[in-house]
Amino acid sequence: MPFEPAKEKVWIGSLDETSLKVEAQYNPKELQLDKTVPWQKHPKPNANGLQLEFTGAEPRQMTVELLFDGYEQNKSIADQIASLEKMSNVRMETGSDAERRPHHCVVVWGTVLPGTGGGNRFKCVIESMQTKYTMFHTNGYPLRASVTLKLKEADRVTMAKK
Repeated sequence: MPFEPAKEKVWIGSLDETSLKVEAQYNPKELQLDKTVPWQKHPKPNANGLQLEFTGAEPRQMTVELLFDGYEQNKSIADQIASLEKMSNVRMETGSDAERRPHHCVVVWGTVLPGTGGGNRFKCVIESMQTKYTMFHTNGYPLRASVTLKLKEADRVTMAKK
């Protein structure tokens, strides 16, 4: 089967503010999903060999690098970066507990088919965001950048009680 270019772009959006969405200009070359299965050594020695205990499920983690390039169009990529930063910032300093936290997000890649239980969707929070600006216009605005997002899977999110 010959290689075909992607028909859908990877995008990340806020589940709290559905108008807040960033689509990858170029699909990433890789999208990494990590899953940790926590085990610990049983506290009492076992005559039958080493015994391990499962200590509970951990959320998956995703790492993805998004590239933004406005050079050809001579257009700043600052708005896309600002939208990603907004998703990682606390929504409202005052207000209900549901609002005093960063955005609950979703990453979607590939075609999501109806009736498939969500397809390639990853509900998450932004755990870290690293932005590397690599080209600027003579006026100083950014033309090119790469953003590495580390995301943690979350079906629900809440504000920690004080």
